[in-house]
Amino acid sequence: MNISELFGALQQKAEKASLDASLEVSVSVTLTGSDPAQWQARAEGGRLTLAEGENPGADVTVTASSETAIALYEKKLSPMMAFLTGKIKLGGDVAKIALLKKLAGK
Repeated sequence: MNISELFGALQQKAEKASLDASLEVSVSVTLTGSDPAQWQARAEGGRLTLAEGENPGADVTVTASSETAIALYEKKLSPMMAFLTGKIKLGGDVAKIALLKKLAGK
């Protein structure tokens, strides 16, 4: 799997996601490494959208390598282990990180 395939898979999950209508959060994801990318996710009105590009005003920021992102998606690495080992860095209002769990299908 590459980052383009991962983005497509996550977009499909986002389209099917059903969120609490009161949840409003924006997330900026920066992937580094061999296949860098920038994504943004937004939960609003019970819907989840995922788009390419930067979101400098996001509530939550996530930084990881592209290799870590793929390992997380393929469940070869747990989110907690990635965080504890510094493979994933979070910033902003991390209490709203539940959005990413929903996007990942957890």
